[in-house]
Parts: sequence; structure tokens; C-alpha cells
Amino acid sequence: MTIRITTALRNARATAIIDALDAAVTPAAFEQYSGGQPDPDSSIDSIAAHATATAYTAGDYVTGAGNYYRAGNDGTSDAAAPTWPNDGGTVTDNDITWQDMGEIPVLLGTLTLSQPAGTVADGVLTFDAWTEDSSADASNTATWGRFRDGDGNNVLDGSIGTAGSGADFTINTADIVAGGPIRIKAGTTPQLIEPGA
Repeated sequence: MTIRITTALRNARATAIIDALDAAVTPAAFEQYSGGQPDPDSSIDSIAAHATATAYTAGDYVTGAGNYYRAGNDGTSDAAAPTWPNDGGTVTDNDITWQDMGEIPVLLGTLTLSQPAGTVADGVLTFDAWTEDSSADASNTATWGRFRDGDGNNVLDGSIGTAGSGADFTINTADIVAGGPIRIKAGTTPQLIEPGA
């Protein structure tokens, strides 16, 4: 059987997202990244390189060999760095298990939302106009996106892809070019459709 959720509950969930996006005085933003998608509550603004003989806490991120890794438990790293996997696997480093999270995320560009960010009806969050990024920060393929409120707090993450990709967020092109514009496809309106209909 399929799980079905009432329209009232779908509206409530979408409204909670709008409220979180509009929580700050300034408008929210939608950032597009290349690389591996992090945990939703984790910051990837600055990830330090792995250090030997160093105490880490579960959930800490480090970089190594072009990827980044999440500590699965508290512990202290070994006197020598491990051989880092790049296939989504794990590696043991003294008494820490590191999970490969993928390539180090790179911010490609940022679209600015309106404030209020949008409206909710029939389980669908329809966004108001977004302001384009007139000059992308870097060139690469966008693989995931993060919504942040105007204070920079994480609100919502998801995969990015073109139509038919099955990604959480559909964009007109995932190939971003540094210095070029990032905009919403003409004639379309960004929406977030709550599942469970």
C-alpha cells in the first residue's frame, strides 16, 4: 500500500519550510554545489584537512585525497594518515571510522529568494520570484543544493539535476560556468511538492 498524507498535513510541512526560510530579516538563498552532499545539519563552509594524532568527535568532517570524510565515532587519529577511499566506503584510522562523503563541496553560485519566500496551497510550496546570480563563483556540475535562511542557517538540502534525472530539485542546466549567470528557466516557477498525495 502507498502512504498517503492529508493535504492539511502536507500544507503544514510546506508552511514550516516557508517559515524557516523567512525566519531572518534578510531573504533566504538557494546555493548550488558540486561535490558530495553533506548531512543536512552540517556546515561545509570550511572543512579542515585531516590531522594525525588528533582527537575528533563523531560527525566531524575532514578532507583528504580530494574528498571529504565524516567521523563515525569519537576517537583519536593515528600517527599516519590512512589510505582514503573514494568509492563511498569507510576506512579505519586508529580508533576512528571515516565515511567517504564524496568530492569536497564547492559553492558554484547562489540564487536569492523573495521575502516572503512563497505561498502554500494543496501541498505545494510555490516560490515567489528569485534573483539570479549574475556571476557564478566556480565552474563544475551542480549535484546538490542548500536552502539557507537570511542568517545563513541551513533549512533544506537536496539533489540537483535536469528534467528526468529524478533529482530533488530540477534545474535547466547542471553545468555551471564561472562568471556566467545562474537563473530560473524562463516561463517556470520553482515549486516544492510535498510527498504523500
